[in-house]
Amino acid sequence: MNPRIWTIVAGLIIFALGVLGLVYPERVLGLLGLAYASPSHMAAALGEIRATYGGIFIVMGVYTLLAATDPALHRARLLFVGLLWLGACAGRLFGVYVDGNPGLLGWGAALFELAVGGVLVAVAQSGPAVTPSPALERAVRDAEARYEPPPPVAPPA
Repeated sequence: MNPRIWTIVAGLIIFALGVLGLVYPERVLGLLGLAYASPSHMAAALGEIRATYGGIFIVMGVYTLLAATDPALHRARLLFVGLLWLGACAGRLFGVYVDGNPGLLGWGAALFELAVGGVLVAVAQSGPAVTPSPALERAVRDAEARYEPPPPVAPPA
């Protein structure tokens, strides 16, 4: 499969997860095996789910989908999002070391994070390097030739 398709698939999955977190925070809370301590904490807990699993994931998904327009040109974006997923996986695996076996859902989440992060990092590293156009190189050379540094500023007396 080509890098654009992998990037679109990953972006749509991330975006869909974000929409679920934003619209259905109670279900996400239950899916994660979490609960709020008391009814007075419900709004804060649901707000945290909406922010973390909703808002952040939606932005990450849109960012990934925008990078799908030209994955070679947007390698840094894809690498960044991929590393975020790999960081989540690493944090989860640290939890395994410190806290013990997370159960089937925890291991599934770690594999999912590893897969999404790995795909995005692989796409970011694939394909030919993007070279600037001759017109851009000429414009940069011209700008560098015309550049005059500003005069030094004397410190106040």
